[in-house]
Amino acid sequence: MKTKGTITAPELVATRTRPSKELFRTLFYSSPIGTYIVQNGRFLLVNHQLARISGYNDDELIGKSSLNLVLAEDRNAVRDNAVRMLKGERSHGYEFRMVTKRASLKWVMETVAPVFYRRKRATLGHLIDITERKQVEEMLKQTTLEMQRSNAELEQFAYVISHDLQEPLRMVSSYTQLLAQRYGDKLDADADEFIAYAVDGAERMQALLHDLLEYSRVGTRGKPFSWVNCKDAVDKAVANLQIAIQESGASMTYDVLPTVMGDEGQLVRLFQNLIGNAVKFRRDDPPRVRISAQRRYNKVAFSVQDNGIGIEPAHSQSIFEIFRRLHTREEYPGTGMGLAICKKIVERHGGHISVQSKPGEGSTFRFTLAVAGDEAT
Repeated sequence: MKTKGTITAPELVATRTRPSKELFRTLFYSSPIGTYIVQNGRFLLVNHQLARISGYNDDELIGKSSLNLVLAEDRNAVRDNAVRMLKGERSHGYEFRMVTKRASLKWVMETVAPVFYRRKRATLGHLIDITERKQVEEMLKQTTLEMQRSNAELEQFAYVISHDLQEPLRMVSSYTQLLAQRYGDKLDADADEFIAYAVDGAERMQALLHDLLEYSRVGTRGKPFSWVNCKDAVDKAVANLQIAIQESGASMTYDVLPTVMGDEGQLVRLFQNLIGNAVKFRRDDPPRVRISAQRRYNKVAFSVQDNGIGIEPAHSQSIFEIFRRLHTREEYPGTGMGLAICKKIVERHGGHISVQSKPGEGSTFRFTLAVAGDEAT
């Protein structure tokens, strides 16, 4: 009589026909997965694959306690997981370290199910060698930790350098300007030009350090995520750019924008950088900027489209690198950090940013952000 919660395999019922027994034996012994039957804690049947994984011969395993193959410190967890799976409380396999015949360790994943063997309760088990996978996982884990440490050190280095250099640069700029004010009428044209170069160089270095400081703070000084209405973020960005927008005659249009999870200050800067670039890198026509958003599963895909000078497709990746400039400072002012900051903000929010553009045909920047709640509102 079949007991509730158990299964019956062809080999395990004495009344089965010989063809069924032969079929079972073929499936059992030729399986590429380590397969075995345990009764009263000891192996009664094992296949060749289990022997290969453990390093024992088939005969050496028969009658051996199954827990002897388990590393001592993993045994309690194995017992608990096996009992839970036999009771139907656990549906997926569990992992542990196996001790092979040569005393080496292997990572394996096991699944078990209750069966009857010769009219007595037994356990049918399947075991897979996952040692290689665990080694790769450990390598990836160590690589990730090293990268995190390296990134943290670089961010701290950038912060310290940019922060500590601000004060001496302010002194250089201030005293150079004071020199020009007090002695400008006593110096010749060359001296005035040299002073102007010094002041300009100090101011540009201050701008670079300011942007480098902001770049380093994206990951280290960001605020905890909260619900952010993107319309409000765009409105604040537009307000910050009000003078440039008015002077250029730029027009802004955008759809109903969603609420997302994020750092509001950083999202304002993200939209501000993209809109500011659209205003800066314009053609003779007044800039036109359109912002749209579309829900895609648990993400929102944004696009910021302009009618500006465009970008060569060959530069579609490099423009997001720090200090990357495609134009001279005389053509367009700036530090070359704006899009690098955008990229870092988007990545901190779990998204990706890209651009589609051609020279003279404008640009469309696309990025994704996580949505808050079930609906984009």
